[in-house]
Amino acid sequence: MKQLFLFSLSLAIAFCAQAQNPVQITSEGAVGNLIPIAVPPFAGDASTAQMARDLSGVLAYDLEYTGLFTIVQSNQFPANFQGMTQDFNAINFEAWRATPAEHLVYAYIFEQGGKIVAQCRLFDVLVSQQIVGQQLETDPKAWRRLAHKFADEIVRFLTGTPGAADSEICFSAGANGKKEIYVADYDGGTVRQATQHGSISIKPKFSPDGRKIAYLSYKDRFPFLYILDLDTGVSTPLSKRVGLNNAPAWAPDSKSLALCLSKDGNTEVYAKNADGSGERRLTNDKGSDTSPSFSPDGGQIAFVSDRGGKPDIWGMGADGGNPHRLSTQGGKSYDPAWSPDGNSIAYVVERSGEGFEIWAMDASGGNARQLTKSGGSNESPSWSPDSRNVVFGSSRSGGWQLYGVTVETGVVHPVPNMSSLRCEGPSWGPRRSK
Repeated sequence: MKQLFLFSLSLAIAFCAQAQNPVQITSEGAVGNLIPIAVPPFAGDASTAQMARDLSGVLAYDLEYTGLFTIVQSNQFPANFQGMTQDFNAINFEAWRATPAEHLVYAYIFEQGGKIVAQCRLFDVLVSQQIVGQQLETDPKAWRRLAHKFADEIVRFLTGTPGAADSEICFSAGANGKKEIYVADYDGGTVRQATQHGSISIKPKFSPDGRKIAYLSYKDRFPFLYILDLDTGVSTPLSKRVGLNNAPAWAPDSKSLALCLSKDGNTEVYAKNADGSGERRLTNDKGSDTSPSFSPDGGQIAFVSDRGGKPDIWGMGADGGNPHRLSTQGGKSYDPAWSPDGNSIAYVVERSGEGFEIWAMDASGGNARQLTKSGGSNESPSWSPDSRNVVFGSSRSGGWQLYGVTVETGVVHPVPNMSSLRCEGPSWGPRRSK
């Protein structure tokens, strides 16, 4: 987690070569309102040629995943295209204008001072002009982040909101009665085991600052809540109350959490500081209250309650005031997750004959819409930092695996590189800051 990642951005003078009047990005030729973009294999020196090709594949996946782009395939490249070279001035824009591409991504990858350096450029094909440029460098072990960083910058430039490629997910995985907490790039790359408890550790939740993970573990025999510091690898107890300790949810400041305790007879929502102090009760109802999720401004909490006769999504103030029902689509509702932009809540709906499916609704409770239709079990939705996608666990293929769904299009995609793991309970972390 302490890998050095330095990057510099310049949008002027020689490297960026952007005109004084910025190019206005449109997508009139896009099919289905998707922006056609070409990402041919990047150029590299003798030591980085394979890495350069791999990076172009990572970046193409990042862009396609957003649901904003269609990737121009290699059989649509110019007939005489022989690949990119170190000299970006050699790009034949006239030939590229004969392809479906509106934009072209170029990068040159080389080693310098023990770092991997990428000179990345985005061109507007129609006007033969560079519109975005970044020089990025990283430790060789973190080479994939070069593609993730530039993909996010492309999305930011074209939409005004950065992408979520340079972010991570955490989840539980394992077999034979043992599960550990893992962390990976959002696309399943760079998987690493974060706990070594030799027990059952599940339901991890990334802190909003990306530095800690709250989770449930049986490592001390009973199901207690812990917080893992990703910088040090040390886990400390959050709650070891008698009875149920469950469903930790971080407040936006990463200094406190909501959680569920059954020490008073039935399950209620509490809040406490991340060091385990300052416990305070937020709900007080004869029904069962669980699965809290903070709004990004910290002022509201969505939670599950059966106080109306069946599990539904409810909302309340962060102090527990003004409880009110949000979900009205019918069936039973679970696992609310508030989107980072504050506009939506993803959740799970169980309806007769339909299994457990992922839904989303406006934060006010209206406009409920179904995001998955697998007929199986889908659980633990968690939003990408740009609020465009939701990651979740699903048993649709037989064993539990992770999937993502693009909210705007409904396209579902399995998280790659996970075939050897049995993955459950994902949580999508923030964009990395270093």
